[in-house]
Order: sequence, then structure tokens, then C-alpha cells
Amino acid sequence: MGKIHKLVFFERGVETLTYFSHELADAFRAWGYQIFFYDIEAKQQGFKHLCKFLKPGETAAVTFNFIGFSGESFLQEPDGRSVWESRDIPVYVILVDHPLYYYKQLEENYPNVTVLCIDRQHVSYMKRFYPKIPCYFLPLAGNIVRREGMDHAENLRVERETWIPYRERKYDVAFIANYVPLPPVEEHFTSQTPEYINFYQEILNGLRMRPDTPLDEAMEYYVKREIPEATDRELKAAFYGMLFLDLYNRTYFRERTVQMLVNHGITVHVFGNAWEKLPVKRPECLICSGKQLDSVGCVEVVRNAKLALNTMPWFKDGAHDRIFTAMLNGAVALTDPSIYLKERFTDEKDLRFYELKELTELPAIAEDALLYPGRMERLTNEAYERAVTQDTWECRARELAQLMEQ
Repeated sequence: MGKIHKLVFFERGVETLTYFSHELADAFRAWGYQIFFYDIEAKQQGFKHLCKFLKPGETAAVTFNFIGFSGESFLQEPDGRSVWESRDIPVYVILVDHPLYYYKQLEENYPNVTVLCIDRQHVSYMKRFYPKIPCYFLPLAGNIVRREGMDHAENLRVERETWIPYRERKYDVAFIANYVPLPPVEEHFTSQTPEYINFYQEILNGLRMRPDTPLDEAMEYYVKREIPEATDRELKAAFYGMLFLDLYNRTYFRERTVQMLVNHGITVHVFGNAWEKLPVKRPECLICSGKQLDSVGCVEVVRNAKLALNTMPWFKDGAHDRIFTAMLNGAVALTDPSIYLKERFTDEKDLRFYELKELTELPAIAEDALLYPGRMERLTNEAYERAVTQDTWECRARELAQLMEQ
């Protein structure tokens, strides 16, 4: 195979993933790569142009969450094979969720696929359950405002020069995420037998008592307790059937985290859907924007926040782009930790950690940060220097380029 110098990306499938794709593409374009964006909403319309662009040995596709690689009929040749398979195009799939969400795609055993996971435990999961699929660790990166006509370095420079001074920022605590009230989530339980409901509840209670436990590890423990002879193949299918537990668990801790701050009298500005439905004791301290923001809107909020709150989506050995985005935009990342984050960063030096198992301490951590703005300004400067050299999308593109050259 010759050197890869042409890349296909996808847009308009999921806004966030389109944003990530353009960030990666900009870096590759600056290095001389030819870039083709396939509009996933246009379906068949771009197929002829795509086929002209594809050159075996020179072209690769980069996608998130199997977009464009999930059996889409408009990307199939007349013989029923995907255009990627028929033309021998390597595909690099970045999974921003746990691989168990992509059970159906992974079971297809597509040729020429390399999977990249944003959590090292997800990589271990892949190596155990899908050993034939090459898999590597590639964290997410921080987002900045994308300005037309500027390359990545110029964007970063302008971003840094236009920071709103820490003490003048509008939001003491900002949290960008949707809220899914628990009652609708609980509908997943209603059609189950009492035995299954008790089984699911045991898993959730176990995760609440031991929030450092990975989701698949917790599910495997309880499945094997009931069915000791369960094979890995059966486990994969069982995990996929219990995905709603992940949504339930995320919602529970997201809810508890915001409640803990608001009930203590700390004003939290929340950006996302349905937060007005969150029951709190101090409703005047919960400021709801009432809408879901796009990626640029999220960055604009972080640029005006002192503390950027994050709850990890149950990644126990990875990171979330919200953390790196805070670091690149002068906000203090206030987050629950992971093994990876604790290896990379130091509490009170680069960010502020709180523990899910000790949520009652979160208000004191937030108050301490807000009480000493000078100390937090020094922290944001330290965090920026770390993130700008190691956690931009250009950094991730470089890691991906090196992988393609292997």
C-alpha cells in the first residue's frame, strides 16, 4: 500500500461529530492531505463524486461511531458490498461511546477496519471480545471557536488573546449537557418481570456504591453470578440488551451532581434540554438556558465560565472533550476523575477533581475555587499550557497520521 494522502470524512450525521471531523480534517489539510466530506444527509447524491475521489492505496476513511459504515444502502455497490470493501479502503472508526453500543456493527466483522477508543478500558474490552479488529487508544480533544480563514495555530493564538478575564466571567459554574428525567428512563423497566427488575436494580445499586467500577465489569459480575457458564459471545449480547442501564446511571449521577451544588446555594447555569424538570431545593440557583447548544455555542459558554462542570459518561480510564475544552478556553475543569486523568493531571494544579462517592464534598470544592480567583487564574494558565501542546485536535490528527503510516 502506498502512502495515504487522501481522506474521507462525514458530515451532517451528528453535529458534534461533524465538528470533530472538521477539526481533524483541517489539520490534515494543512499537512497537504486531500479531503473529501461526504454529506450523510444527502445520501446517494455524493456517491459518484466519492467514487472518483477514492484511490486504493492512497485513500482512507475516518469516521465516528460507524457513521457511513453501518450498512447504509447509499454507500453500497451494485454487488451489495460497501464501497469501502469493494475498493479496499481502510477505515478508521473512532468510538466516542463504549464499544458495547456498537455490538451489531462490530459483529459484522468488516474488513479493513481499525477501531480507536477514547478510554483505555474500552480498548481492553475490544481486545478481549473482538481480538481480530485492530484497536488503539485515542482520546478526544478540546474545542475552540473555529474562525474562517485561519489555520489551527492562528485560531489558538486568537483564542488565547481574546480570553475573558477570569474574574469578569459571567458564569460561576456552567454545565453543558441534556437532562433526561429518571421517570421516562424507568419505562425501560416496566415491561420486565419482577426478577429482571430486581436484577437490573442490583447492578445500578452496585455502581452507585462503587462508582469506580466500569459498566461492562459490573454487568458481567451479575450475569455470571446468575449464569456462571455464560460465554463471551453471550456476554456481548447481554451487555447490548442492557444498554439502558448506562443511560439510567449517567442520568442519576448527572442529576445528583447538579442538585448537590444548587441545593447548597451555588448558582449553576445549565445549557441543554429539560433542566427545568430537575427537582431542587433552591430553584433560584438553577439557571436554565432551555435549549441544546451546538459545538460553537458550547465553546462560547465555556469561554465565559469560571468553573466548567463535567460528569464523565462512565469512562473510568479516559477523558471527555469538555475537560480539554475548558483548559483551552480559560475555565477551570471541575470533573470526576479517571485513571487516565489522574495520570495526566494534578488536582488544584491543572483542574479540580471531585469524587462521585463523595459528592457531599463537591459544594466545598466549588466554593473554594470561586473564593480564590487568583489561584484559579494561575491554574487556568497551567492547564492551557498542558492542553495546547497535547490535547488539541491537531495533536489527535498527528497521532492518527502516525497510525496510518504503520
